[in-house]
Amino acid sequence: MIYLFYGNDEIRSRDKTGAIINSLLAKSPEASLFRLTNENFKASSLDELTKGQGLFHQKFIVACDNLLSGDKENKEILEAVRGALQEIAKSENVFIFLENNIEEKVLEKIEKLAVKTQKFEKRVGELAGHSAFNVFSLTDAVSARNKNRAWVLYQEALMAGLSAEEILWKLIWAVDNLLLVKNTKDSSKLKLKPFPLTKAKNATKNFSNEELKKLSASLVDLYHNNFLGTEEFDLGLEKIILSV
Repeated sequence: MIYLFYGNDEIRSRDKTGAIINSLLAKSPEASLFRLTNENFKASSLDELTKGQGLFHQKFIVACDNLLSGDKENKEILEAVRGALQEIAKSENVFIFLENNIEEKVLEKIEKLAVKTQKFEKRVGELAGHSAFNVFSLTDAVSARNKNRAWVLYQEALMAGLSAEEILWKLIWAVDNLLLVKNTKDSSKLKLKPFPLTKAKNATKNFSNEELKKLSASLVDLYHNNFLGTEEFDLGLEKIILSV
């Protein structure tokens, strides 16, 4: 089984890789995690990880860090991995490739074999020195229970390069703030700045306490019960947004 995350935005691609690994380990805490880099790579180890199984758990999780760049010093590793891609894809073990620079031919081959591939590029807004998308416009729409606007903004956020899990954590933060404000008699004791506090106070009128608890639980359950970065996860978040 193969996942591939690649592109010039190393921060987001590493965040996604880490999120996938954490999600897999949360579901299978007894699984064995291995990390392959240019420094410790051995073709024999790759073969063992492709065909082997853990002593107490059926699956290995194998994080492969920039093995497919095709640089001169990396040619032997590239050829070894490329030659094993068919077997890796068939393996019961999970291989997660993180690549900042990947050869086009290798990318085309992996895209045909992978469970999921995702490209991370620095956004135009970031390169120009300002934010390309204001995610708080989405949390505001959810807080206002304007699900039509929230859905549109969710799609815009994804197109702008935000990952579904980035959006999830912002929504969890927003809902938790609403719960906190709704259940605190003396709001002056809350560590919230005046502007977000005022927004939260106004938004709490749109929800009952039970509705906020249910919304918070559904967001947290989505994180625990679905693989981050999968279509099921992205669609699950979309359904929650549309249910507000």
